[in-house]
Amino acid sequence: MLDDAMTGASAPLPRCMWCSAELPSASEVACPSCGATLIEEAESQVPGVTAIDAEAIIRNARDAKPKQRSRLMSWISGEYSEDEKPAPPGSLSPPPPAVRREMLRLELEARVANLQAEAGAIAAEAAVDSGTPIELPEVDPTVVAEAALPAENGSVDAEDAATEAASVAAESSRGSSPEDEVPPA
Repeated sequence: MLDDAMTGASAPLPRCMWCSAELPSASEVACPSCGATLIEEAESQVPGVTAIDAEAIIRNARDAKPKQRSRLMSWISGEYSEDEKPAPPGSLSPPPPAVRREMLRLELEARVANLQAEAGAIAAEAAVDSGTPIELPEVDPTVVAEAALPAENGSVDAEDAATEAASVAAESSRGSSPEDEVPPA
């Protein structure tokens, strides 16, 4: 192609932009091989694609309701209203004692399970180092947590319960439990 331009030869024939077939002339309206439209005869307006559809804009503006924004987005953008209703009384109060007791029980079970896992890892390392297996007693975290919790109507203090759970776990690992002990008569 560059050689043709340098030598002054005639320009190459135009090609179809869709199938690259040679066209007889540059003013062809349609490609003779693939039938694709090369030059559009009239400017056609397609509403919504090549032209603005004024009726749709008017219809949407009439039917549109103000869009509600989420409270978080309104707060971030600073467009929130101060006249929102306050939280009902008691909604932010601490949970009742039964719920607090259950939360504490679950926390104690998790602590005992974590301590058992740590003890197992330490025992496994010691067994690998010494070459002799070390047996750990099985401790049920639920039993330890239940034994450590105060009475149903007692106050719930996490530190006191954790201390009690540690002592119950220690007793349980020695082979004795508070249920096995016989009170003096």
